[in-house]
Amino acid sequence: MAQTYQVVVTPQAEESLDAIVGYLLETASDAVAERVRAGIIEEIRGLSNMPQRHGLLQGVDNLLITYRRALKWSYRIIFTVEEEDFLVLVIEIDHGKRNPEELKNVLL
Repeated sequence: MAQTYQVVVTPQAEESLDAIVGYLLETASDAVAERVRAGIIEEIRGLSNMPQRHGLLQGVDNLLITYRRALKWSYRIIFTVEEEDFLVLVIEIDHGKRNPEELKNVLL
């Protein structure tokens, strides 16, 4: 049976999710904002099982940290996996079209 990982969401990632939901409340509807929030949270919870199934994050080079990304609609959940501790650390949640240079400022 596969090992279950503990999933920890950083304050930065929580703030990003709040910003996404806030934007959708202003530009779409309460229903859309809630559906996106719930979908992203569901995807994050799913990282507790086989987080390595998700692809590597491209465009961010760091020799010490391997970043992965899970996709939910047009949003990326960016995380690392600490194998020895069976820990997934969610670092950022963003729109897939975000400028990679901005993302580097958050991750590096």
